[in-house]
Amino acid sequence: MSKHIAKQVEQLIKLVALRQETYKVEEAIDSEFINFCNDNGLGAWCYAQHQKNSISGLDKVSLSNWKAIYFQNTIKYQRYLAVYNKVKQHLTGAGIPVMALKGIALASHLYGDDGLRPMGDIDILVPEGKGMEALDVLMKAGAVQLVVPRSPYHEQADAHVRAVNIDGIMLEIHQRLFSLGSSFHTPGIDFFNYTIEIEKQGVSMRQLNPLWMAYHLIAHAVKGIEMGGLRIGWLLDIALLIDQQKDHGGFVDQVMHIMPKKKDAMQSVVDMAMLLLPDKDQYGLLNHSKLYKDISYLLDSNDHAKLYRFINLRQLSRVPGLSNKLMLLFYEFFPSKQYMRYRYHVRANESLWRLYLKRIIRH
Repeated sequence: MSKHIAKQVEQLIKLVALRQETYKVEEAIDSEFINFCNDNGLGAWCYAQHQKNSISGLDKVSLSNWKAIYFQNTIKYQRYLAVYNKVKQHLTGAGIPVMALKGIALASHLYGDDGLRPMGDIDILVPEGKGMEALDVLMKAGAVQLVVPRSPYHEQADAHVRAVNIDGIMLEIHQRLFSLGSSFHTPGIDFFNYTIEIEKQGVSMRQLNPLWMAYHLIAHAVKGIEMGGLRIGWLLDIALLIDQQKDHGGFVDQVMHIMPKKKDAMQSVVDMAMLLLPDKDQYGLLNHSKLYKDISYLLDSNDHAKLYRFINLRQLSRVPGLSNKLMLLFYEFFPSKQYMRYRYHVRANESLWRLYLKRIIRH
């Protein structure tokens, strides 16, 4: 891990933290740091913090860059909301309930401003067992398939079915919060019983309640960390949600109680997020140097491909049912021909046996 990354991490966290008094920027902000901030999804947030006088001392270059991102996000949000509403109408019309997840949900409610939370796609949740049915409804309505699943078994076990394009925007239909083999999967929970409903620009939107949203965000970050990745923007999501609770300590305890066996990993993420809440009591109890070091390591350039493959195979081995395990493991090494042609850009008349052999050796 480079000292340069560590310095950028500490500077960015101090810049975006939720605090009562104004934070004065002392160090010069260069183009590399601007890009680092944007890569972590925080450019628009920095601009908004400056507008609220929560940050002072930003130079014209960084402020102009982050202002442009804020307005780009605001414009893009209108497109995302329109597509979400279109999807919702198609699915509810077919008798399938819909819930907003991740970016569209956070931007619409938690952040309180359309331009603050960047989005790369739209994530929705439908009741478990309704994923393929929802996909079929949207494909008939004109959605375009973007990816090919490894196999039908993978698509049934994954958290979401194959991604589609609707009006130029990628949509992922989640049939559960986490895959069947994930240690964060919560079988038997009907998330549609744990929701709140908001209205955004005339569009009614169902979301997870704060407890389950926190669980999803924290567990998602743990999953990302286990696979070698993290964005400071994820920590801001969690910090904002915790900050909005009256008893933040009790709230975090409730979240941990959902999956006690993952408490240590989840608490580690919460501690990272608490770096963004310097006015909270727990802030002074944190091991700041260790947390900054951990975040810096995860944001540094590292090759985590082998780790990802190991975690993926471990998750497949946890899927219920021996026959399901065997089929998933088989198709992990020998995916469908359609997937191989899609994944490796193979022409229809080309042989696949060399690619299958290469894939086996890679695993």
